[in-house]
Amino acid sequence: MYTTPVSKKLFITFFLIMIGTAYYISCLNFYERTKFSPKKTIRHYSGNEESFSDEPEEEYSEELLQEGFFFPKSYREIMEITHVHSYMLALIVFVLSRIFSMTKVREMFKIIIYTFAFVGIILNVSGPWLIRYISDIFTMTLIASYIILGVCFIF
Repeated sequence: MYTTPVSKKLFITFFLIMIGTAYYISCLNFYERTKFSPKKTIRHYSGNEESFSDEPEEEYSEELLQEGFFFPKSYREIMEITHVHSYMLALIVFVLSRIFSMTKVREMFKIIIYTFAFVGIILNVSGPWLIRYISDIFTMTLIASYIILGVCFIF
């Protein structure tokens, strides 16, 4: 019977702690920008130009003044977000899946986790594009991607 050396277990443990920390910081960053609110997620990607108008009937909003003006993300900005996330998420999911594949968990459960992780990546990478250029309704897909990936990372 093969037992994994302590050094390998320690290496994998440290890696998992760092990935967990990185994911937590990623979620915290997204929360700071959007508060996980669909409305603020839309504002982050599509801007809030319509919120500022010279019309007198618009109510004074202290919150709006404190948050400031948000420009819609440009094609280049969204491309940069997509570029970084598509590489990093694929690499992270691959490494975590490789570690998960070494466990004694049932094969069908592994397939389910791998599939959900892939769906989470697709939702995360496509979310900014869908929000900005298709419809605001896709904010829920971006928020769902963080939840899906978080659940997959736990396993």
